[in-house]
Amino acid sequence: MTIGKLSAVAMRTALVVSVATLSAQAFTGDVPTDFVGPDVVVLADPMDVGLPLQAPGGTISGWEIAFAAFELDADNDLLRVGLDYVGMAGDADGDGNASNSSAWLLGNGGVDLPNLGGTESICIAFDFDQDMNFDLIAGVDGFTDATNCRVANYTNGGLLPFSFGAPAPAHQGMHMIGPDFEFEIANLSGVSNYMNMDTYCFDFALFSGSFADDGVGEDFMMGEVCLENRSADTEDLVSNFQLEANYPNPFNPTTTLSFTMESTEVANLSVYNMVGQKVATLVDGVVGSGSHEVVFDASNLSSGVYFYTLSAGANVETRKMVLTK
Repeated sequence: MTIGKLSAVAMRTALVVSVATLSAQAFTGDVPTDFVGPDVVVLADPMDVGLPLQAPGGTISGWEIAFAAFELDADNDLLRVGLDYVGMAGDADGDGNASNSSAWLLGNGGVDLPNLGGTESICIAFDFDQDMNFDLIAGVDGFTDATNCRVANYTNGGLLPFSFGAPAPAHQGMHMIGPDFEFEIANLSGVSNYMNMDTYCFDFALFSGSFADDGVGEDFMMGEVCLENRSADTEDLVSNFQLEANYPNPFNPTTTLSFTMESTEVANLSVYNMVGQKVATLVDGVVGSGSHEVVFDASNLSSGVYFYTLSAGANVETRKMVLTK
């Protein structure tokens, strides 16, 4: 049984721990709604790394993450982060009931734990100076419960999710799980010298799940994020390589994908489903510099979440769209 986002929202309670500044932007609990615009960097993760062979076909287990979104707000000295989930928290076997352990899960030595109970955890660690040592970690550590959402110092040598050190109140922001995980790291300049950089890059690693379910339902993702530092003096700058949000979204059955090329070169624009299978190739060849539009016709596809990726040389951008029939 596949558990989609709509059913997951219906079964979960939004949990909010607000320690944000007055200028902080409110979160709704839905990352695709809250993270939009050309300054948002999206990194897709279409693979469910914690799904064993015993799971029924089409299962999306517990903590399957769709993508991570990042936005640098230099004017307010904060970093906004959103983790978009398509599975239900704690539902390791993907049967739609986080308190029920399916026979195949029990036979695998695992057990479902509802929501953020027991040892369920969700966390993301940041290496802001890219010295191969994490600086801060945000999330729920698995030793307490969802009310323990926080930003903390990373424990050197610790493994995710057991690497929370002392809370870092100077860098605290707003946190929400419902069903996505969203937060802000305030006073970013206190842990990173990004102000003098035109392009700000850092590394991250995230973990979601529980070791009590025998490795079923976890997800792990890591990578590098590069953000344009657009302060008040440079906010009118526009990236020369850019993949725009499709319109309309959600759509049925067609939508328009817009992108900008910095120079004439070979480019590829492809569409993928939730399990990482390519379902359409919209552009594959030499594309001129400037703005372009492509209409995507999904008449032969079923309703669901899809990702579209534009690549040209060393540049790669990915965005999410929803087909509703």
